Amino acid sequence: MAKNNSGDNRRNQARENARQIAAAQAKKEKTAKTILYVGIGVVVVVVAAVVGVLIFQQSKPGITPANYVANGVSMAKDGEVVQPKQLPDGEESDLPTPAEAGAKKNAATVTVYFDFQCPGCKAFEEANTPTLEKLADEGSIVLEYKPVSILDRMSSGNEYSTRAANLAACVVDSQPETVRDFFPAMYAQQPEEQGNGRTDEELLKVAEEAGVDTSKKLTSDPEQTVESCVTDQSFKDFVEKSSKEALDSGVEATPWVLINGKQTDKTSDPQALTLEILKATGEFKG
Repeated sequence: MAKNNSGDNRRNQARENARQIAAAQAKKEKTAKTILYVGIGVVVVVVAAVVGVLIFQQSKPGITPANYVANGVSMAKDGEVVQPKQLPDGEESDLPTPAEAGAKKNAATVTVYFDFQCPGCKAFEEANTPTLEKLADEGSIVLEYKPVSILDRMSSGNEYSTRAANLAACVVDSQPETVRDFFPAMYAQQPEEQGNGRTDEELLKVAEEAGVDTSKKLTSDPEQTVESCVTDQSFKDFVEKSSKEALDSGVEATPWVLINGKQTDKTSDPQALTLEILKATGEFKG
């Protein structure tokens, strides 16, 4: 009888050990499932948050730089920034009118679409800007500049066109009085097509050497400086939107020049271009 009791005890003990092992395994599996479900829940929440942020960023309108109207900057005598002679529907401006800045009643509007990566734009600037600025100083024209970014593909992934146009927006927003020196400085260091473009540090140095205070705060966003505007690409959305609108409006290449809204093909002939402008102002009859 004692022998049978001993065997029963061993069997009972074995069953108890098996039960404990099974219970421990079940607990372990339950814990693992809990961790898995919690992890999945966290991932879902994070993904949802990221998607929400992206949707919000894509839906919010891009900030328009101060001193830009109709996707560009207009200048009259001595480079004073003015509002265009005709404001687009729905747009308002606190800038002075061309007349208030010294433009004649019959002043023509010369609009230049350009890309800082474009060699033809650099050649146009070097050949024509002195005459255009002289005509603006005399009150004969209002000079409009509209930077676009259509040549990002020519800077080996550097997106130089967009980043340069963004810098221009940062500068015009904070210090429009420097534009006459800043634009030529940008062309003077224009990178070669298919090159690596310029770094943010190099762009900021060009601006500084042209008289731009890169520590100055933006007018449209006092929490940002010109420097942070460049590194954050604060006006990238604006640049992309305005470039698309330029293409949609009929701009086919750069430089693309309009005289009183009419495209001219005299961009490579300074004398012919000047003559066409003077005819538009009524100052030349012939």
